[in-house]
Amino acid sequence: MTTLIIEDEIPASRRLEQLLNKNGFVVFVILHSVKIAVEWLKNNNHPDLIFMDIKLRDNLCFKIFEEVDIKSKIIFTTAFDEFALKAFEYNSLDYLLKPIDEKKLEKLISKLSIFQSAFHNNEHLKNIKLQTQSDYKTSFLVSIGSVIRKVETKEIICFFSNNNTTYIFSNQNRLFPIDSSLEKLEKDLDINQFFRISRKLIINREYISAVKKEKIETEFLIENIDLKISRLKLKSFMNWYK
Repeated sequence: MTTLIIEDEIPASRRLEQLLNKNGFVVFVILHSVKIAVEWLKNNNHPDLIFMDIKLRDNLCFKIFEEVDIKSKIIFTTAFDEFALKAFEYNSLDYLLKPIDEKKLEKLISKLSIFQSAFHNNEHLKNIKLQTQSDYKTSFLVSIGSVIRKVETKEIICFFSNNNTTYIFSNQNRLFPIDSSLEKLEKDLDINQFFRISRKLIINREYISAVKKEKIETEFLIENIDLKISRLKLKSFMNWYK
């Protein structure tokens, strides 16, 4: 899940970033004022989630909403509980008092995982009448030297990213770079067949032989590819896999 932090206290923002990274979040950037936040949000794609301090160095964060139509879900963070009711007038999921307790943050992340899974499933059910099996990608063109080959999705054990490049790992133990992000692949692939277990990997259900200690096992020899399910994805994965 992608996020950004809007916080004017540098130690607090760095600690929050470390906690979020630890739990599998991708933190785009840390912004320290209303003015900078407005400028960034006007010129960049919005993340899934924003952790937003209420009292910033140049104004209350609510001024940001007057300038930008924020698409992200909001978690407000503040040392003052006087703004709690006002915070929930906005697109907020929760309200955390500072200093942020790590256990409370972990509970929040668990709630987010359930929320994300429910939203994902509801969106799929909403669109299922419009989307047939043929709408999903069933093959990919890959280059092998000067030769172009088609790889069927049924041949693909997983997709993974490394050094800003996305790869296919096939059931013939071969790697093929492709011109697509994991975010785009999540939309193009059959969600009943493929699941993104972490920010770096999407797995094919057909090649999962077991799940042990939050790690996926297959019958194929897969070296140097991390098949561990992120904590953020674990509950939604188990719902998908059962």
